[in-house]
Amino acid sequence: MSGRPPKLQNMKTGAYTKATLKAQEESLPVYQSQEFKPPKSLNKKELEVWNWLVKIFRGTVNCMVSDADVQLMELYCRAKVATDEADAELKKDNRAYILVDTGMVDKNGQPKYQLKANPNIKKRHDNALLCLKYFNELGLSPLARARAGVKGANAKSDENILSKLCNRPND
Repeated sequence: MSGRPPKLQNMKTGAYTKATLKAQEESLPVYQSQEFKPPKSLNKKELEVWNWLVKIFRGTVNCMVSDADVQLMELYCRAKVATDEADAELKKDNRAYILVDTGMVDKNGQPKYQLKANPNIKKRHDNALLCLKYFNELGLSPLARARAGVKGANAKSDENILSKLCNRPND
């Protein structure tokens, strides 16, 4: 089943009641078992990023990521390592353009060069965008946590403010 969960509202009045809100909250999936076994294709640096990512997920109360998202986590690890590698190369040589030998010589016998953009700048930019995209998909950015709701945004807290507000006594 895909798509948004059905709206649980009172059919007679069209309004949300405490019972329907509670039923909707209870219908959200809670992933109890999370193995997060690393894929065998990860290298040493990618495995370090994997372990960091798993540590973050295990620190949350209701993690919205399950074992079905392992490929997405793997892609994040690869993009993060590629970004770090490109950044390390740029720290060694931060020129925006590099000279590339064309293999030709001019009329004076001097070798010809061509000016090309530094490929590490594009590599870092593209992989950093992928990292941000995967971070959002995994629910790790502040905006993604806010979209997931209060429970997802404040995963360390056991107190659900919205549920407390809805279930308050009518004095």
